Amino acid sequence: MWRLARSNLAAHRGSLTGTVVVLALAAALLSASGVLVESGVRAETGPTGPGAADGGALTALASSFIGTTVLVVVLVVAATVTLAMRPRRRDLALLRAVGATSRQVRRMVTAELLLLTVVVAPLGALPGLWAARLATPLLVDAGMVPDDFTLTLSPLPALGAVALLVPVAVGAAHLAVRETLRSSPTSALGSTLVEPAGLGRVRRVLALVTAVTGVVVAGTPLVVPGAVGGAGAATSGLLLVGAAALAGPALVAWTFGLSARDHVGARPVRHLARANTRGFSRRLSAVVVPLAAVVAVGTIQTSTGDAVQEAAGQQLRDGLHADLVVTAADGLSADQVARIEADPAVDEATPLSSLTVRVRTDEEEIGALEGLSWETGPMRVLPAGGAAAYDPGLVDGSLDALEDPDTVAVSTDARLLNGAGLGESVTVRLGDGETTELRVVAVYDRSLGFGDYTLGAATLADRGLEQPADTVLVTSSRPDVLADRLATSGHQVSTVADYIEAATATSAGEQRLSAALLLALLGFLLVGAANALVMLTAGRRPEWLLLGRIGATRRQLLRLATLESLVTASAAVAIGTLSVVPALLGVSFGLLGAQVPAVDLTTYAALVAVVVLVSLASTVPTVAARLGRSRVPA
Repeated sequence: MWRLARSNLAAHRGSLTGTVVVLALAAALLSASGVLVESGVRAETGPTGPGAADGGALTALASSFIGTTVLVVVLVVAATVTLAMRPRRRDLALLRAVGATSRQVRRMVTAELLLLTVVVAPLGALPGLWAARLATPLLVDAGMVPDDFTLTLSPLPALGAVALLVPVAVGAAHLAVRETLRSSPTSALGSTLVEPAGLGRVRRVLALVTAVTGVVVAGTPLVVPGAVGGAGAATSGLLLVGAAALAGPALVAWTFGLSARDHVGARPVRHLARANTRGFSRRLSAVVVPLAAVVAVGTIQTSTGDAVQEAAGQQLRDGLHADLVVTAADGLSADQVARIEADPAVDEATPLSSLTVRVRTDEEEIGALEGLSWETGPMRVLPAGGAAAYDPGLVDGSLDALEDPDTVAVSTDARLLNGAGLGESVTVRLGDGETTELRVVAVYDRSLGFGDYTLGAATLADRGLEQPADTVLVTSSRPDVLADRLATSGHQVSTVADYIEAATATSAGEQRLSAALLLALLGFLLVGAANALVMLTAGRRPEWLLLGRIGATRRQLLRLATLESLVTASAAVAIGTLSVVPALLGVSFGLLGAQVPAVDLTTYAALVAVVVLVSLASTVPTVAARLGRSRVPA
């Protein structure tokens, strides 16, 4: 069997070139993602304190990225393998006709894809390990890791990439030959030139279940408000893209049907383009779904970021009751705060400080990976006597109770994730490194603007910890005069609006990091889609030549290819757009309430243009090259 598999791979090396490219790129992307995950885990379980990597933020970033990466890889690899196996349907039918059993054919296909994957995937994974190190400057620039941080390099990400790609490739090949093996040898041989109609029962059920799950998940904010509900709704788009992949042929045929109505007197080229897209929707679905994923993934990622930023700004506007904000990155001394409070133009001053702490989020013991049970993040510290200008949106308890030592206020999101409600305890490690149990005395809902945890100064004072104020909220009847006076004395003063804009603006480093990760995902999707288009178009060479023999000119065939490319791109845009609508509605409702959804229209328009360009650039030149080697008249 293995000898036959090697012979088949050698015989079909031309049609498998695209599969090799996609498998290698998928392995590189997965192994690079694995390096980020492993580095985040090791940083989380390693030393903490000043100069240490923010393991919690790195782990969260890496986990989110690899989750999306896995889905993207499954979609692209499955589509590519399906197209690679399609030209061999006649060969497999012939094997059945001469006596080969379905089991033998399936074992042969399994051996081929297994052999191809275990050879190609490690070769692609190794460059991925090296490419992951290119992300280090971006992580440093984003403030997640120190300047001397080095990503962890081990064989685990490469092994994980191979372990994931093997079942995906083999499973995709099984699905591609399933229709041929289920039919009788004679009917399978006769159906190789005609696409089977409809979908199998199992595939229909899976597609329906996935689609319903995606719609239900989009409604998560109706049950779980806040950032957690919004994050849950964002996954709806990915689920609906997966449903589109499962229902690909039927969905693509329906989409083509909307724009491919027959018209009396239609020109032959236009009529033939409509007929081709309608009649061969099964083969086109392997191309349309990756292109639709480009629109869906890119729009969800950027629009969700915009919604989070807008929601954080809205929460700060609702919760900061001040006229001016005095800030100092290195902190303000007690004398400086006292002088601000004593200024005759100051009606009220509320000094705030911040403390980096570790909060236990999982009570289960996981041995050497105990660090994964802790989350590192900032915690706002309120002054003794309360903070009237500081309103995080209290929903339960009282912030006045923070006057007692060993107390904490938590957000509704933190309460949901940690399970610690009013009167229960949260395990934290403060600046002294000792583990402390803090009693929850208040719950608030403006977590994006005010963080997940808030302390009182009494808790720090009880442990002899001093944390200078870094922000002072100032209320004044003469804010303009006071601002000039404070600025003259050397303080950094801003209006509340300017402070909120600076606080919610994504740093340039974070923008570059997010853009790089998103471009890596979209680049892989586009390469996979372009590769699938080239494979599909090249496999149609007999069709193009037949049209030339019966009278079609080279110009007509190129126009036919152009029209089919535009229809394919339109179907991809339609499916991608429909997939993200529930997610965008859910995210916006969960974070911003009932208002117009936050949509990054600039990115959406750019992605639509890229999809159209890739569809045209991958199809028309391929047809031109095939016709150039034939005798089709111009």
